[in-house]
Formats: sequence, C-alpha cells, structure tokens
Amino acid sequence: MAFFLRDYQVFLLLAAPDAPGLWTEDEWTLFAGEVDPIVAQARGKGAVRSIQYNAAGKPIAFGRIGWDARGHAKWTHTPAGTDARFMSVEAWAPAWSTCEKDDQAPDLFISLINEEQLNSAGKPLLFGQRMVVAIATDMEPEAAATVRAAMARLAARQRAAVFAHVSRRWGKWQPGGFSSAIQDLLLTDLFKPGNPHERALDAATFKGRWEMLAPAV
Repeated sequence: MAFFLRDYQVFLLLAAPDAPGLWTEDEWTLFAGEVDPIVAQARGKGAVRSIQYNAAGKPIAFGRIGWDARGHAKWTHTPAGTDARFMSVEAWAPAWSTCEKDDQAPDLFISLINEEQLNSAGKPLLFGQRMVVAIATDMEPEAAATVRAAMARLAARQRAAVFAHVSRRWGKWQPGGFSSAIQDLLLTDLFKPGNPHERALDAATFKGRWEMLAPAV
C-alpha cells in the first residue's frame, strides 16, 4: 500500500487562548500517559521532534528525542522556567525514519503548534494552541476509542474553542507523489484562506468536512 493511502481517524483541538501550554511538563505528561498504550502498540518505537528558539532567537538542538520520560523531559517546559520559546512538536509512532524505511505512514501521529508564535500581528487570538492527533484505522479496534476519549478529556481541560473529528487518508495523490499530508495539516490544510481569528470558528472556516464534537464532561 502506498504511503499516502493509509486511513486515519483524525482529532483536532483548538485550545482556549488562556489554556496552559501543552508543552509544559505537567500538561504533556498527563496527555502522554493517556496515549502511552497506543504508542506501545505501534510497529516500532516512537520519536519526537520539537522546534524551539533560545533567547537570542536561534533554534535549539535537542538531539534524538524518544517517547519516554527521559525524552519528554528534554523538550517540555518546567515550572522552574526556561528562556526557550516553544513553536511546535511532532510525535511519530513509529519514528519517521522507520516510516520512511517501511514506506508506510505512522500508526499514531501527534502535532502541536503554539499559536502565539504564528501571530506576528500581535492581534487577539480565538485559540492559543492547535493540535491534531491521528490514529490509523487498521490498528486494534480499541485504539481509536482510546485516542478519542483522551482527546475529549484534553479538550475539556483546555476549554477547547474547537474539538472536531474527520476520517481521511494520510494524503492525496498527485502526479509524482502526494500532497495535503496529515503531517502538514495544521499549517497548510486546516483553514480556508484568511485569518481564522477574525471570523467564527464554525464549519465554514475549515477546509474539509469536520465533525464538531463535545469535550468530555
């Protein structure tokens, strides 16, 4: 099966503007613990990569980051404070290098972006973080249910402005390869043209047909 043909259940979360950053140690540890069983089911070890900048504005080199307590501690922010500016994080299970070697998209994919780092105009935000979690539909039947429940609880904790779901393939075929990959969804294929913070966050704002979900009570 071609890389882009794998089917996924995809969950989207747009956190409240004042919700705690999911890149903080406490928040990430809580969420990661809920999806640990899914990462453990993957066909290879998970891996993480994060884009952050130091006080001088230069990229921070983290080296290899695994999906484990030691790896999470490398890039998350602690109450003790840090000068680092968080931009984004991606988690692949198995690691992207394994996916490339297998020519098979990941079993589980997670992407998180700090909206403030994209807000160059400094205008008020309708949401402070954008996050997508995708679970392959050919995993164990309970995997998607586990991810959905974890995301629903996260949406409640983050007082999500949007919590939504869509079923789709990893990407769309085009001559010479594929486009619109889930990997690029948050930056290039989520919203219709225009500033999403200047209009209602309803179905008309998004590309594709997202199903709006309710956070966990």
